[in-house]
Amino acid sequence: MKTAAAESRQALAAGDFQRAIDAYKVPFKRDPHRKGLAAAYARAVGEIYLAAEHARGRQDFVLAARIYHVLLDNSPDFKNLAGGVSFSKGDLEAGLRDCRIALVDAQARQEMKAGNLAKALGSYTPLFKEYPRDSGLSSRYLRIVQDIEALGDKARADGNFAQAGLIFALLLENFPALEERQAAPPLTRAELAAGLALCRESLTKTGLSEYRNGNLAKAIAVWESLLVFDPDNAEIKKAVETAKTQLNEILKKK
Repeated sequence: MKTAAAESRQALAAGDFQRAIDAYKVPFKRDPHRKGLAAAYARAVGEIYLAAEHARGRQDFVLAARIYHVLLDNSPDFKNLAGGVSFSKGDLEAGLRDCRIALVDAQARQEMKAGNLAKALGSYTPLFKEYPRDSGLSSRYLRIVQDIEALGDKARADGNFAQAGLIFALLLENFPALEERQAAPPLTRAELAAGLALCRESLTKTGLSEYRNGNLAKAIAVWESLLVFDPDNAEIKKAVETAKTQLNEILKKK
């Protein structure tokens, strides 16, 4: 018993949670009726669970998730302990779910900060399949959608219609997922479509103005920035081809 206790404490201190469990699990399987062993085993498992809870409390979600995983893997054996343990399998699953959601949200925020907005939204997709009705997951997703929309609104206000168009197009593409998360989404499809139309119109006009002023390279650049978020725009494709042909003819004469 003393050897098991010492080994378990040492493993727990080293962060080797499976070994901390095995220190009791192995002798318990050999002799489940050994006096005091089940109770000591249960106490050790309880300490490991508290370590997971404390880690989650200080937002160390990586460590907490790792501990919950270990406990879940071993949870079938805990029901054989005298007096049981102070937590259920459901508690472990809920703790792991909360950690995974927090980690995905942090990943999405990092992607968003790096300008990878599509990756930011896509970060949530795997968890939606596992937790389709989780309100916490939906709330985090809706918040990041609103933050991305705010970026689009700012870009539009600043006259950066290429960036704004990209953002509005991205949100429209992901609108079905947004609708699934909440009956009344924080923005509507009509609002996004209107924003996208404004960006398309502004870039079309700017490109046309540059073209009429003889600034073919600038016109091409503006129209190509439109095609990034509206790749099927036949009118703009034709305009780009025409401008490129004319520009090539001018360059040949030089």
